[in-house]
Amino acid sequence: MSIGLEGYTLTFSDEFTGTYLDTNVWKTKYWWGGRTLADNGEKQYFADRSTSVVQKYPAADPFRIVPDRTEGETGDGILSITAQLSPNKRLTDGLPYVSGMINTHGAFSQTYGYFEIDAKVPAGQGLWPAFWMLPQSGNWPPEIDVLELLGHDPSSYYVGAHWSGADGAHRYDTTKVGAGLDLSQGFHTYGTLWTPDSLSFYLDDEQVGPTLDIRGLGFDEPMYLLAGLAVGGNWPGDPDATTRFPAEFQIDAIRVYAAGGTGEAATPPVVTDPSATATVKGTDSPLGDRLSGTAGNDVFWGGAGADRFTFAAGMGGRDVILDFDPTLAGEVVEISKALAGVKGFSALYRNIQDDPASGDAVLKFAGGSITFADVSKAQLGYDDFVLV
Repeated sequence: MSIGLEGYTLTFSDEFTGTYLDTNVWKTKYWWGGRTLADNGEKQYFADRSTSVVQKYPAADPFRIVPDRTEGETGDGILSITAQLSPNKRLTDGLPYVSGMINTHGAFSQTYGYFEIDAKVPAGQGLWPAFWMLPQSGNWPPEIDVLELLGHDPSSYYVGAHWSGADGAHRYDTTKVGAGLDLSQGFHTYGTLWTPDSLSFYLDDEQVGPTLDIRGLGFDEPMYLLAGLAVGGNWPGDPDATTRFPAEFQIDAIRVYAAGGTGEAATPPVVTDPSATATVKGTDSPLGDRLSGTAGNDVFWGGAGADRFTFAAGMGGRDVILDFDPTLAGEVVEISKALAGVKGFSALYRNIQDDPASGDAVLKFAGGSITFADVSKAQLGYDDFVLV
């Protein structure tokens, strides 16, 4: 059965047309700061330009965008995620490989719809390209797996889902899909249609595998997108002498559709202050806004949607957020470690105190502070901050 998207509207699209990955949309590490999944036995370190290994060895940068030379695709680009041997394991947490992962946590999430990636997967023992979805809330499970491929068998891939059973135990349903051709030899579109009742999977717009009944299993909250190239692990096994590096997971496009909708651009608006001291007001976009000040005392008002309040190194000042909602999934304060003067959440949380007069939570750091109007310290938690 072919996928039919009549009545659906495009809500997210990245055709990778720029010169480099758009970091306003894509994060390159997990929301908790992790750069690998040790529980999976993975052997790669997810690097980016902020990491020491790339700063010292620029060729280790896993991300690059090249023009798409396909006929009719003028102006389009292809994101290449490259896995290779670590040039210095002391800079990759002792892991032997460097690779990349992208995700839209805090920038885009959606409940239900059609989610697809147009990609060319690498072949080779121990290579593990994937495209999947996780809850914006940080919960796990549930999880939706649109594409997982084990590089030693590029003629098949896996689709499925994870959830919690009534007893709280982890449950999953993973299906191997035989493609009937070597998927590493060209670009193919991998998609999932997610409705309140079911998950259906598609390869090149044709349904493959079973339709999963997900009623009552907790698949009812916004999920964000992830794509990456893992190396090694409990499932694919480690690379061997036959594995060729560097290996590339090439992505031509990632798109999301929703039933109905307005078709509004999926990239959240970026709002900055026009002066050293200003009120920075959001646009009320349903996708939320990215609000950023400069040096000076700023007042932030995000408005509708889950907003990201960004505080970069050098901003300083006594800033106030008027409408921070710690109960809203995806609403976060993104603050640089250099500005906060800390390296982790525990230290940051110790620097938050309730104002004796107002009861408002105040995060203090050298040269400034952030006040959360009408929010106490007890209401704030790990999910409300992103340290970069």
